[in-house]
Amino acid sequence: MILLTDLDRIPPLTDPVILTIGNFDGLHRGHKRILRKVISRAREEGGTSVVVTFEPHPLKVLYPERAPQLIQTLSQKRDIVAHLGVQVLLEIPFTKEFGQVLAEGFVRLLAERLSPREIYIGDDFRFGYQRAGDITFLRSLGDELGYTAAAFPKLKVDGVEVSSSQIRRFLLAGEMEKAVRLLGRPYIIEGIVEHGDGRGRTLGFPTANLSIENELIPAHGVYVVAVDVGEPRLLPAVANLGVRPTFGEGQVTVEVHLLEGGGELYGRRIRCLFFRFLRPEQKFPSPEALRDAIARDVQTARDFFRDTPLQRRMFY
Repeated sequence: MILLTDLDRIPPLTDPVILTIGNFDGLHRGHKRILRKVISRAREEGGTSVVVTFEPHPLKVLYPERAPQLIQTLSQKRDIVAHLGVQVLLEIPFTKEFGQVLAEGFVRLLAERLSPREIYIGDDFRFGYQRAGDITFLRSLGDELGYTAAAFPKLKVDGVEVSSSQIRRFLLAGEMEKAVRLLGRPYIIEGIVEHGDGRGRTLGFPTANLSIENELIPAHGVYVVAVDVGEPRLLPAVANLGVRPTFGEGQVTVEVHLLEGGGELYGRRIRCLFFRFLRPEQKFPSPEALRDAIARDVQTARDFFRDTPLQRRMFY
């Protein structure tokens, strides 16, 4: 995949260009439906699939107090777009000045730089100054600028509308399995493995302590997870996300106990894929009571993964 970050430096692209525009926070099942349409049409026509997005999120620039906690890191977003098979990802640097560009000016700029033949968006996507642009506006310029435009309605899964906002609500409430269904994959927390205090090892359950880079932190508790260390297969694990109240600590961390493999992880960047919420974080009366609870969590995680293939390519 080609990553572009400057509208004024677009290399020649094979025609026809088929593109989509959006913020794509979380790259959930609704987003992926649009991206797959773009990819399939580009392949059918022998052209180039292009995803146009903005960095940072426009609300972080225009209305920081209203900006959402992002579901994924930028590197996760890029990796998933590439994994899906998109050929070009264009991240437009979003500034206050760019936020003043009128909807018409934005469309004409895209047409001049990218010459798209087909444009696909979500039907709730808005663009341009004061969010004045929508699918109707986009279509109104199509004949003049040489493209067609189509919008996808909201996707529903199990009767629930798929949206980044709904996924955030599920994550913050600890409803991980519901969030996973809307995402279409496990939730991912990414970071560097740091040295801890060794308490997990003394309890018989050594852990990798992950510094958290994500903005959005799910509800504190114990989760069934798998760890991505860059190998073809993920490693099954159980994780505690929280502040370790049994030992009176206050910093939010992710402590991951691998059920198998792993090797030396200190200093490495890893990803922790969250599948299921097991129980809230709680303060135990003694280290022994905590050890017994962890043993039960580990067995639950083993049972969960018994019939779950963990090939990395399946989860991006």
